[in-house]
Amino acid sequence: MLGNPRGDGGADVPAPWAPRMARWVTLAVLGGYALTTVLNVLDRRPGPARLVGLALCLAAVLVLQFAHSTRQPRAWPARVRALTLSAQALATYLPLAWIGLPWGAMAGFLAGSVLLAVPGRIRWPLYGAVTAGIVPTVVADVGPGGAVYGIGVTLLTGHIVFGVSSLSDLVAELRRARRALADMAVVQERLRVARDMHDLLGYSLSAIMLKSELAYRLVTPDPGRARAEVAEVLDVAGKALADVRLVATGYRGMSLTAEVRSALSVLSAARITAEADLNCGALPREVDAVLAVVLREAVTNALRHSKAQRCTITASREGETVTLRIGNDGVDGGRRGPAEGGGSGLDNLTARLRRIGGALTAETTDDGWFRITARAPIEPHGDAHADDAPRERDQAAQHWAPRMARGTLVVALAGYAFITVVNAADVAGSGGAMLAFLGCFAVVVALQAFHSLRRPRTWPVRVRTLTLGLQAGATYAPLLWLDRPWGAMAGFLAGSLLLATSGRPRWALYAASAAVGPAVAAIAGASPSYGVYLAVSSLMTGLVVYGVTTLYLLVAELHEARGALARLAVARERLFVERELQQVLGSSLSAITLKCELIHRLLPHAPEAACEELTTVLDVSRRALADVRRVARGYRGHPEEYGADKTQWPLPDTSPPDKYPFVDFPSEGREVAGGE
Repeated sequence: MLGNPRGDGGADVPAPWAPRMARWVTLAVLGGYALTTVLNVLDRRPGPARLVGLALCLAAVLVLQFAHSTRQPRAWPARVRALTLSAQALATYLPLAWIGLPWGAMAGFLAGSVLLAVPGRIRWPLYGAVTAGIVPTVVADVGPGGAVYGIGVTLLTGHIVFGVSSLSDLVAELRRARRALADMAVVQERLRVARDMHDLLGYSLSAIMLKSELAYRLVTPDPGRARAEVAEVLDVAGKALADVRLVATGYRGMSLTAEVRSALSVLSAARITAEADLNCGALPREVDAVLAVVLREAVTNALRHSKAQRCTITASREGETVTLRIGNDGVDGGRRGPAEGGGSGLDNLTARLRRIGGALTAETTDDGWFRITARAPIEPHGDAHADDAPRERDQAAQHWAPRMARGTLVVALAGYAFITVVNAADVAGSGGAMLAFLGCFAVVVALQAFHSLRRPRTWPVRVRTLTLGLQAGATYAPLLWLDRPWGAMAGFLAGSLLLATSGRPRWALYAASAAVGPAVAAIAGASPSYGVYLAVSSLMTGLVVYGVTTLYLLVAELHEARGALARLAVARERLFVERELQQVLGSSLSAITLKCELIHRLLPHAPEAACEELTTVLDVSRRALADVRRVARGYRGHPEEYGADKTQWPLPDTSPPDKYPFVDFPSEGREVAGGE
């Protein structure tokens, strides 16, 4: 839902309606210009034959303009574009010979079509050439003085047609980009989940299996120690439940110091002699968490992929860099040199370290040790939060769309201001009158700029009342010394009323502001047709100002909402992940916890019953570990198959597990950490 493109506290504009609303603005602008042209043409009272010809040309121009404004003509083949532009040029210039200046707005349509359909820099000379094409007719019709007005109107109309059409396409494109950004954010979040499931939950479940196996072996010879190991299994199971939340929300709460203590306990259970030496001091939270994950994965590798008897863990600080080294002596005798590939675990660690500006190396030394070295800066300078919703990194590219929309709005306001000044100069009786008018009009333009760029519906009512009152006063005050209204004098005020007020009353105010001009013109003795022209011109100018402003605000709002939508999609995904992990692992971890509580009570008095329960714990933990790996593989391998709106994960296999875990345990005679 696009909360409110105008930020006005009024009716919300749903995101699916944003492109449709933009199209309606485009059609309203095209229709308004066409209506103004029809009124201008009828004022010349053409004969029936010319009227039919003009109607046919107008229909052709509108059809072609609609296609150019709504169908992205630059994607058409060159010959199709050349054909449609040529047909529109023919329908534009032929009536100029019959009717003259009143048809001039249609040349603006052609100029807009040229900008929309012709790529590259050549479109701007063509835009100028289209405008220059009307000069001979305008000069012949109303003289050299009218040429300035005719050229200005044509350039302005072309720019507005191009602007509203381009902004309508931009609104649709930004909406698609928001969806794509949200989808990409979900895919990245799923890849993060796959990594964390592998690195965090895999470790916890492996630790449960190791300690359960050790307790199983100690039940008969040493029931007291077996009972202590079961108590540690209970502790690890509780941590595994905490790991479920870490996977769902991120791993940034982990600590290297706490992870070292856990690693020594797990290695001890596996009968691996372990030594640790931490001399790195306090670390930033992000670095501390990443190094903790590195240690956890390295210990998991030592347990699963080696025949290790010894393991060393050291961490040191060297200047602005902290270095973590983990080594074990369980390497196959035939392997030497840098590790090739490294598997998904080492790939995950490398990616984590790169995001904070660090690096990872893994190698097998000549003395038969496998060593992992992780280096990270004390102050992370990479994309430390790359697992969060994607962020726009290129600031120049980040704001091009709002800048383009704002530029279109500013040029439209400047163009209308120029046309208004030309009209006022034609009716001003003296230099003093013109200067007084320019002073009032400067106030009008300044207030209009504030109303168009500053979201006036968010202002307090008294502020809006004050600014609209000032703008109305500056709009109508020149009528005290000018002979008659100047063109679309109330157009800016009409646009400001639509922008600053809400509900149905704004349309009544919009119409009332445009009715003042015809009333004054009638009092001054102008013809009724001129009064109608004034009303339509004011309404048209107000509609264009409102429409271009609305498109600008839509573009800005859609652009600003991109990150918010991505974050919302990621938050939804995290809730879904947490729910699914609870379903996949919650029952297994609960069963392990209950069984261990029972075993803890059985020991040392009922060793046989304790052994049976430990066998069940081993089976459940192995099943849970297999489930985690299977889900992680499915999540990592095909994340694009599961969009943000899906509710189906690749479910784990529920086939019966093998009787015993796959972990290769050291022989009974090995020394363990802590001298046990």
